[in-house]
Amino acid sequence: MAGSRVATASLLALALGLGGCTSTRAPARANDGPGYPALHVRWSLVTSDRSTEVKPQEFAGVAALEEYVWGGAAGGRFFGLDAVNGRVRWSKQLGSVSSQPTVLKLATSTVLFFGTNDGELLSVDGDTGAVLWRFATRGSILRPPVLANGLVVFSNEADQVYALDAKTGEFRWNYKGETPEEYTLRGHSGVTVVGDLVFTGFASGTLVALRLTTGSVAWLTTIKGDADRFIDVDATPVAVGDTVYVTSSSGGVWAIDQATGLVRWRTPLQGNTASQSNGAIGGLASDGERLYVAAADLGIYALDLDGNVLWRQGTRGGGEPATPQIAGDMLIFALTGAGLYIVDKRTGALLEYFDPGDGISADPVVVDARDLYVISNRGILYAFDLRSI
Repeated sequence: MAGSRVATASLLALALGLGGCTSTRAPARANDGPGYPALHVRWSLVTSDRSTEVKPQEFAGVAALEEYVWGGAAGGRFFGLDAVNGRVRWSKQLGSVSSQPTVLKLATSTVLFFGTNDGELLSVDGDTGAVLWRFATRGSILRPPVLANGLVVFSNEADQVYALDAKTGEFRWNYKGETPEEYTLRGHSGVTVVGDLVFTGFASGTLVALRLTTGSVAWLTTIKGDADRFIDVDATPVAVGDTVYVTSSSGGVWAIDQATGLVRWRTPLQGNTASQSNGAIGGLASDGERLYVAAADLGIYALDLDGNVLWRQGTRGGGEPATPQIAGDMLIFALTGAGLYIVDKRTGALLEYFDPGDGISADPVVVDARDLYVISNRGILYAFDLRSI
């Protein structure tokens, strides 16, 4: 594999604090050793040559549907690929991308929606790469947009939320959150739509519920805890039942009543206090029974829906984490300095580790619990077959 190196999971477990895990090897030698071979590389593609850069970072994700895979990268080129073998079906210069596309499947065509680092939201024909429309904003768009009731709803790094007509790109409404004057962490929260409410967070340490049709505020809740700086809410909220779960960099994990915005509970993460902030929280995921949270240096946490910590795996020294992803009974997470990890979501036990060189900053993408796609910091897109537990 281009630009990859092999490292045993047992050595990485010692280095990153992943104790009590079995030994296995990276995908190139998945069947060599007693560990569980969860990964098999199907193909890889160099999206942009970053092999000579010092500590490069790629944040872009991909989307996949049936036989197609689509994705961009910081270099500005966007691809339509064959999912089976990685063959390039089309390639166009559409702008530097650090987000994941959203796919709309129509009767006779496929439409992609994605944001750029220059603050544009694009609608693109998935079969040809032709741009259908563009809409310019004043902040980088780092999270995938959401489609709901004929609208495409998205947020940007300037703490703005937009709703556009998905077919034409016409403006429908905009909401601007309060941006603190002091320094904030890189990134921003994405949007989550449930019924007629849009949930998202801001760098001011607030979570807001907006009405989908008008963009007016249904409620706004402060979740910064006791901190007065680095209070960003950058992880995309997760909705389960009548509760919306969210994280803040200083405040830990919060459970909020969807209808009222009232706080049901809060679980501070270890060391995650106003006086001791251990870095960014990389994201939040749920399988409907548990929450999975990634926090830089603190580790990967599994919590029940009442906020009790079930297990934690330390990741000190591995760098900032991306958003965890769920595939059956496996939990997949990436560290910007260390690479990709597959663990048993029930126990946190390490199953397999993949080191592409220079780590992974982008969110992995899981499709149907069978396929895994991720772009390394060196700009190489890897397609894996996943073997479930």
